Amino acid sequence: MANRKESPPEVDELPSAQDFCLSVPLYKTFRFQNEKSNPFFSLEHFKGSLDIYCPECGRHSVFTLGQEAKYSDRSHYSNYVFSLWFRCSRDASHHAIFIFLAHKRVLQKIGQTPSLADISVPDVRKYRPVLGDERFREFTRGIGLATHGVGVGAFVYLRRVFEWLIENAHAAASAAPGWSEETYVSSRMEEKINLLKDHLPEFLVKNRGLYGILSVGIHALTEAECLSAFPAVRLAIELILDDLLEGHERQAKVKAAAKSLDALKTSIAKPGT
Repeated sequence: MANRKESPPEVDELPSAQDFCLSVPLYKTFRFQNEKSNPFFSLEHFKGSLDIYCPECGRHSVFTLGQEAKYSDRSHYSNYVFSLWFRCSRDASHHAIFIFLAHKRVLQKIGQTPSLADISVPDVRKYRPVLGDERFREFTRGIGLATHGVGVGAFVYLRRVFEWLIENAHAAASAAPGWSEETYVSSRMEEKINLLKDHLPEFLVKNRGLYGILSVGIHALTEAECLSAFPAVRLAIELILDDLLEGHERQAKVKAAAKSLDALKTSIAKPGT
């Protein structure tokens, strides 16, 4: 009887060095087939730079590799640790450090400073005017949980933000003539979004299944599955917020222009001027 041929072990595609440092949460695992072949060579010997927020400078900066990566005993590949050290181009005393572990054919990031939350949150501060303080705290809390490996909790906060967006649109739509509150209340979320389409960003209306994804994540997915899906879901929320922010900024410009024109008209209308 012929020997049964074993299928090769599953492997994962490794993210780029930049993504591994700046996007992948701590302890997210990536499987590879052969430790001795070092499939993570490009990460281990990365020579590029990172454009990130520097908490100590209080602004974005380019971080360049400040020294050679630090390695554990190369002969002990079953528990192999290496790190990448970067220095801020504005102040060389400001560091960004990322530590990786390869063990039993699994590669993961096991430490970093500044944290993913420290890097990510400053980039979303622009959404505070459209979210308000409470929802902004929920949005950033969701990002913070994801960076610490809490996927389901992160989904809970993103869903709260999504539900708030829908309720704001509901409040505006309910004042319109012919609005049926009874129909709205008895509808499923995707149907509600369709009823509110004139009061919601186009991207949200076209991707109204996002709420279902968030709900499934909270009730059915594992922490790892939620963490894997989090970047795409966060991006979708940010695109919705981008549309709202654009409208908010336009309204602010319109008000400022109207105020300036009124002042100009008053000045021109004064006798003797």
